[in-house]
Amino acid sequence: MVQQRLRLNFQRWPWAALAAASCILGVTIPGARAQTMQDALINHYCTQAMNADFAKAGKSPPAGMVAYTCNCVIQQVNARATIDQAKAICQQQATAKFLTP
Repeated sequence: MVQQRLRLNFQRWPWAALAAASCILGVTIPGARAQTMQDALINHYCTQAMNADFAKAGKSPPAGMVAYTCNCVIQQVNARATIDQAKAICQQQATAKFLTP
């Protein structure tokens, strides 16, 4: 049942894999090294997801938008926001900064 649930979450949203990996890394790698690895994973999956979303829409992201948004997500998660909360906050901020005339 748990495997089936995890599989569904991973298929629906790659952030679920990120959250699971973050929990595992936090338990097995102590201190700053775990934080660095977690930040790298968040950045990797966030960048992939944003680029895929823009490609699917047939557009290119504005210069700096992907890095800005993913850094925001990292900061939010490090401040104890959930992935969903971080995504919502950062999408709103990036939209206001990059897509508002």
